[in-house]
Amino acid sequence: MSAGTPPPAGPEVPSGWLRLECRPGKVANHLLFPYQVTNDGPLPVLVMDAWRQHDQDAEAPHAEPDLAAVTLRADGIVVVGKYVPALPAGLRLVVPNLPLCRVLKPGESLSREFRVTLPLAEQSPYVPEALISRYEPFDLRGLILAIGWWPLNQKGLAAAPWPHSAEHHMVSLLAGLPLAGTAQAGFPLSKLEMLKRRDPFPRSFPVHPDLER
Repeated sequence: MSAGTPPPAGPEVPSGWLRLECRPGKVANHLLFPYQVTNDGPLPVLVMDAWRQHDQDAEAPHAEPDLAAVTLRADGIVVVGKYVPALPAGLRLVVPNLPLCRVLKPGESLSREFRVTLPLAEQSPYVPEALISRYEPFDLRGLILAIGWWPLNQKGLAAAPWPHSAEHHMVSLLAGLPLAGTAQAGFPLSKLEMLKRRDPFPRSFPVHPDLER
């Protein structure tokens, strides 16, 4: 590539670049997800890693790695992980409210871990937690761990270092929410019950091609 030539643009539908390995477990009253992702693609990627949290007694926000999206699919499989879940009807991301990301260069790997409190319940960074009376038990058929990502130069996104965490980049929208790739690992379940919300919780995914397999 000659000097001054811009790098190639990311694909319209990112798919297959990020490789995910995980051996989930259970510790006390938590599901534990230790995982590793590897960038097998030709370009640097933004790996969704944490969400911004601002505690009332803290002066600055912090990155919260244990905040995960949990969505029950129509086929009885729950998707848990770091991805952009479906937005509630009428909600637009006017201000930056996307996951904090880690930059992963081609060939690099990243090892992370997060835990989800049991009983497993549907949750989203965009939807307030509901009262316990607004949930009902549901027997799961399976579980998918999903880690979302974009090419670093994805059209429609702008990424910059986050001043409150040296390892994270903050992602902002330049237009509509662009398509994201999603690395996934599926796990059969012998017996696991979760709490399904009774309210109109948004369960339809945005276009995450790897989740539609």
